[in-house]
Amino acid sequence: MKTLLIDLTSLDTPSRRRGFGRYVRDLAVGLSRLAPAELGELRLLGLTHLGLTGEYRVTEQLDSFNGSPEIPVPTARDHYRWAYRRRLGLFRAAKNIGADAVHLGDAHATPLLMGLAHCRRIVTCHDAIPMHFPRRYMGWRDGGPLLGAAIERRRYRTADLVVAISDATLNDVLTIHRVPPERVVRVYNGVDVERWSRAPELDADETLREFGLGNQAFVLFVGGYHWHKNVEGMMAGIALARQRGTDLTLVWAGALSDGQTQHIKAVAAQAGASDALRLIGYVSDEQVAVLYRSAVAHVLLSRFEGFGLTIIEAMASGCPVMTTRAGSLGEIAGDAAITVEPEDHAAVGAGLVRLATDPALRADLSQRGKARAPRFSLQVQAREMARVFRDFLQV
Repeated sequence: MKTLLIDLTSLDTPSRRRGFGRYVRDLAVGLSRLAPAELGELRLLGLTHLGLTGEYRVTEQLDSFNGSPEIPVPTARDHYRWAYRRRLGLFRAAKNIGADAVHLGDAHATPLLMGLAHCRRIVTCHDAIPMHFPRRYMGWRDGGPLLGAAIERRRYRTADLVVAISDATLNDVLTIHRVPPERVVRVYNGVDVERWSRAPELDADETLREFGLGNQAFVLFVGGYHWHKNVEGMMAGIALARQRGTDLTLVWAGALSDGQTQHIKAVAAQAGASDALRLIGYVSDEQVAVLYRSAVAHVLLSRFEGFGLTIIEAMASGCPVMTTRAGSLGEIAGDAAITVEPEDHAAVGAGLVRLATDPALRADLSQRGKARAPRFSLQVQAREMARVFRDFLQV
């Protein structure tokens, strides 16, 4: 038997419910559902706690850990604590556990001295957004554009194996980070398609009234604020669609700081679309499921993405999708979405008008999405990752 340690400790950071945290959690759930024969002579352990000096807790029940209950709402301080513990404590924990390899679903906080533990490192690369937009994403805390780029490259070049979550990300790992091809594989992200395909338990009308939507026609964006999410494109497109006679509103479902809220509202005002924006804050997955099924479309108009999980969530829910061709988005969406260029605001507006006024188009995109979503299920992802782990450890 070979032991592979799955690092679940990023669930004790602000990423718990989104981004890296959701990736780690969903992968663990998918792996836990595999039949023993699909793992062979591979033993998977989930690392649920790590201390500075290497004290640890592990579990074989990979789907049982959602983050420490003593940290119900992780903060930035929890992120920095986690980072120091990983850098300084992981090699001791891995050595004491006797792990042959460790998988890091969050590539940040590269652990030190792993060679002393005789434990190899598999790292998932989600995107190269900081490398594409260094002045946007590499501030002084990140080392600035030059040192920050060196740190980013080191995360992947020092890994024994890099897992890229899309072909677009694979290409960036090879060309931007310059990792040798023999040390890179591609495994698409997985989404719990079965869960998103089920009708939500919440009453749709009541949920919509709770958010003040009623019979309002709306498009839905799900996520937090980042520059690459392209709020400018979303608001310009909504403004143009309104000018052409639709009554669409953009519903933004995601936790936002006060500063981010004010910025988004300012962009909407500049576009002349203040009355077409509804910020509803953080919502549960069950509530999002209702919103997907009630929306004219889900919009993800990013300037760049490494994958785009919400595209698959929406497709599994039967919600039409409009996205861009940037990064991996065209690759993931395939022919099951309207795709535009992120800076082509006229095309965004035209696409929104088509979605608002053409029920046959919406029905066609809904069916195409439902057919495409299972390609990116947790089961498919887990099987591929288990194969990668077995090949890597030769079991």
